[in-house]
Amino acid sequence: MMTVLVQRRKLLLTLGFLASAVAYGTWLAPMVETWVVERSRDAGFVLSDLQISGIERSKRADVLAALDVDDGVPLLTMNLETMRQQLELLPWVKEAKVTRVLPEGLKVMLTERQPYALWQKGGKVSLIDETGTIITQRGLVEYSDLMMIVGSGAADYIAELQTLLDTAGALSSRVRTAVRVGDRRWDMIFDNGIRVKLPEMTAKYSASEAWQKFASLEAEYHLLGREVDVIDMRLSDRMVLRVSPEGRRRMSGTGWAT
Repeated sequence: MMTVLVQRRKLLLTLGFLASAVAYGTWLAPMVETWVVERSRDAGFVLSDLQISGIERSKRADVLAALDVDDGVPLLTMNLETMRQQLELLPWVKEAKVTRVLPEGLKVMLTERQPYALWQKGGKVSLIDETGTIITQRGLVEYSDLMMIVGSGAADYIAELQTLLDTAGALSSRVRTAVRVGDRRWDMIFDNGIRVKLPEMTAKYSASEAWQKFASLEAEYHLLGREVDVIDMRLSDRMVLRVSPEGRRRMSGTGWAT
């Protein structure tokens, strides 16, 4: 046991010297690597304890494949940065940290992406996180209760959308679909099919103002319980309602009210 400890101390001291030598003469690198492999094995600095934490939705087999290491590999020759980069290429992995735990361990800590919404672009639907990053296009039935975001550039405006939703409190939980219109503004479609049209965020009468105004009107007049299918909030001085087909059958007129 004492012999192994002495070997380990000598190896760590020597590595400090060799690192400096390689910095001044890159031709030494192959020689140093061979020497490190041999001495690491002698000193017992080889992988025998792999600890992985943070796996929730990722497949362990995919994580192991990204690490690409086996028991018995010298710890001191591992490129931890390459391992980190490969792990962060996995669809569910948002962040990875890889550290050596001498003399025999490798510790991997993963932070996974959290499902935020389904994004429909063209004819394809993807699961995305809160940054708009695509996670997967498979197994989406499990996430069918998430909000649907529609539009080719919609995922680039997730932060803007969430800011809007946050201003309306509990009302926002009823939004089932957010449609990005002309890459300029949002339409919100509620769980009963009613569509609320909002102005542009940068307009003088902004989407935030219109959304908060709608929330106040809904609290007072229960608009989402009326026989309408469109509520247009794009004008600051008026709200335009389009009566639903069922409502038109119940009443006379053009089907529009203000």
